[in-house]
Amino acid sequence: MNREAIAKLVRQVGLRPSREAGQHFLLNESVVERMVEESEVGPKDTVLEIGPGFGVLTRALLARGASVIAVELDSRLAQFLRTTFNGESRLTLLEGDVFRVRLDKYLTDRKYKLIANLPYSATSMVFRQFLTRPPRPTMMCTLIQKEVAERITAEPGEMSMLSLSVQYFGRPAISFMVGRKDFDPIPAVDSAVLRVEKIQQEETVISKKAFRLAKFGFSGRRKQLKNSLAAGLHIDQSKVEDILLESGIAPEIRPQELSVENWLTLAKNVN
Repeated sequence: MNREAIAKLVRQVGLRPSREAGQHFLLNESVVERMVEESEVGPKDTVLEIGPGFGVLTRALLARGASVIAVELDSRLAQFLRTTFNGESRLTLLEGDVFRVRLDKYLTDRKYKLIANLPYSATSMVFRQFLTRPPRPTMMCTLIQKEVAERITAEPGEMSMLSLSVQYFGRPAISFMVGRKDFDPIPAVDSAVLRVEKIQQEETVISKKAFRLAKFGFSGRRKQLKNSLAAGLHIDQSKVEDILLESGIAPEIRPQELSVENWLTLAKNVN
């Protein structure tokens, strides 16, 4: 699909793409084909697509024989998709906010794949929602901002709350980069396709405690961890130092230097 075709469709539906909402339509259909290929989509799969737009990815998923649950927030695009895919029995189109739609009526926990070109503004919320609450997918393949993909896949030294959260629940990896000129309108940043596999961890008492400690830690990202934890836990810094040493963690360390395993070990030693 080229820019002229997108412009024609935009005029047809009376749409004005919102840069603020991160609404960018993908032009390069080879990106879609590669996403579908790498996700190993087949006739036995159920796929959740968030923000189908003009249905480029939707069509590719259906061509592989998958059953697709597509959730579109924009009423004009939803109507366009109903007309375009009229009579397609393997497509269920839901109009509304993906965070408010009762997806449990259509999806079974760990029985579907999430594949989508995500609106930039919704990326963090999508990962939080679909990794922590049922119905959770077996894998995710999403087209998102390159910078966010790099943050999610960061290693100790560059970790954040986002990378910690995603890496606890699954195994993220960047598949390939997508340039900004492959979208219309052209965004200010490049994108990347991020896959998250092995989504099987459950939240536990220890993981909840680890995330609570991490929030204390990352509230003072430039500070040494012992200072942030002492303030957050309201205990003496000497006590925090003892807990860190017991956990095999240097008291002078900063929160971005800890791995997922480090946070879980620390949580076990905090009463």
